[in-house]
Amino acid sequence: MKTLDPSLQAHLDDGTTTLAWCWRISRADAVTFGFTDHDRTLAFDGTGFEPESGLTASEVRSGSDLSVDAQDAEGVLTSDRITETDILDGRWDNAEVEVWRVNWADTGQRVLMRRGAIGQIRRGRLAFVAEVRSLAHVLG
Repeated sequence: MKTLDPSLQAHLDDGTTTLAWCWRISRADAVTFGFTDHDRTLAFDGTGFEPESGLTASEVRSGSDLSVDAQDAEGVLTSDRITETDILDGRWDNAEVEVWRVNWADTGQRVLMRRGAIGQIRRGRLAFVAEVRSLAHVLG
C-alpha cells in the first residue's frame, strides 16, 4: 500500500481531481526523457514531462505464480525523442522507468506508482510497444 503525502490525499478526497500520468525513462547512455498524458509540459525533480508523445500505458499484468509484473507502454514513432533507429540500436533496452501519478495543477502532489525497466520492444511501421517489467525481473 502506498503512503500518500497529506496534500495529495486531500486532493484525492476532494472528488474533483486534476491527475495525469508521467513516465520518466533513463537510458543506459545517461539520457533521461519525460512523457505525460497531460496536454501541457509538467516538470518536477529536474525533468520536463512532455505531452503529445503518443505514449500510453496498459494495465499492470501480474500473476500469482511469482512471474514478473509487467505493463506495456505503447507509442507512435512520430516523436523525435523515440526514434526507430534508437529502438533498433538497443538504446532503450533495459532503460529504467518510473511511473508517477501527478496532480497537474500542483506537481508537488505526486506519488511514484511503480518502478521498472524496459524489456522486450515490438515495433510496427509507425508504432511500438515496450514491455515495462517490474524490478522483480532482476531476481529471475
